[in-house]
Amino acid sequence: MLSTKQDNYVAIVDCNNFYASCERVFNPKLNNKPVVVLSNNDGCVIARSQEVKDLGIPMGIPVFKIRHLVEIHDIQIFSSNFALYGDISNRIMSIIRSGNADMEVYSIDEAFVNVNPRYKDPIKYATDLKNKIYQWTGIPVSVGIGKTKTLAKVANHLSKRNVGKDNVCLIDNDNIQKLLTRIKVGDIWGIGRRKQRFLKINGIYNAYDLKRANPEWIQKHMTVISRHTVDELNGIKKIELEYENATKKSISTSRSFSRMISDLNTLRNAISSHASRSAEKLRSQNSFVNSIGVYLCTNRFRADLPQYRRYINVQLPIALNDTSGIINAALEGLYKIYRSGYEYKKCGVILTDLIQANEVQQSLFYSRREKDEKISKSIDQINQIFGSDTIRYAVQGQNESWSIKREKLSPSYTTNWNEFLTLKI
Repeated sequence: MLSTKQDNYVAIVDCNNFYASCERVFNPKLNNKPVVVLSNNDGCVIARSQEVKDLGIPMGIPVFKIRHLVEIHDIQIFSSNFALYGDISNRIMSIIRSGNADMEVYSIDEAFVNVNPRYKDPIKYATDLKNKIYQWTGIPVSVGIGKTKTLAKVANHLSKRNVGKDNVCLIDNDNIQKLLTRIKVGDIWGIGRRKQRFLKINGIYNAYDLKRANPEWIQKHMTVISRHTVDELNGIKKIELEYENATKKSISTSRSFSRMISDLNTLRNAISSHASRSAEKLRSQNSFVNSIGVYLCTNRFRADLPQYRRYINVQLPIALNDTSGIINAALEGLYKIYRSGYEYKKCGVILTDLIQANEVQQSLFYSRREKDEKISKSIDQINQIFGSDTIRYAVQGQNESWSIKREKLSPSYTTNWNEFLTLKI
């Protein structure tokens, strides 16, 4: 039975076809047209508008395999513009946060919130929030509401099928059996393919079947997490909101090249840029690094070329978080693993053994650390105001010939002064 305890409702706000919707905000000509966004190097489809989904084009398909459909249906293709998507996401999260202190940013386009008890009608709350987000950002969202995060996720899945009203769906005592019956067990949050197969073998085909399952039997034959899913379907909260972003235990920055790279100078530019970006991420969570991993690899799909893959870990004498020190250590690793005569397809930098600032061991023999940290923080502040890489280290190079291919990149409408829209009156 659904719990009768008067807990707050949980809602999940989910942006509809987020990347495609971001492209449409500043280009209304794309409305009602099929739109896809591609992965790094314009390789595979990673986002689809509803029109593209209706054509049956799957997620992750290489774009060259759908060239005929692109021509027939006039599908609009865009390279991934993460600067634009990230900025719009931040604006949406700020709108949600302004009305709810209890909030968990679940992904770039999803957030959980505890619905404040002062809102007597959770559907009206969700509808008002949905309309506010659309009015202020132009991004359409769907909202699912339930007594638990799992029920909210199920409701959100239904809201995208136009169950409920205006892309808002509430699961409560009155409709829980009817709505859960409509959800296949494989579509439940946290149920993967292996669990789905096991459950179907045992006669559990939909969310309502799983809700009625014996929790102890589920835990015995599956996992305690699966039991929590059953409890949540019964309105018993087991998965709480995570209000603070967890500190990452490692930071990785890597990129496949738009072309094969063989010369050391270009690889030095790439590794330095990855190290610089990793250092920014490190400082953003107030951490320091004790060891740095660097790797190079050729294209394993090119059987006609000699293959080489190598990883090295560089141990630092003291923990650092300044860009110059991290770049120097990363280049030290690169020089040790680089071998001439190979065509490289990818390289990367991984920061491991991270500690928080209050755990850093001070050193008498590294007098420059404080000065280098201040320089890095100043560079961060300038780049945040005037755009990424406004100030960069010379070793990163000026012409990123190694960078990913993005031939269909839209302007950075909100993060680059030179690409702001101008209106002619």
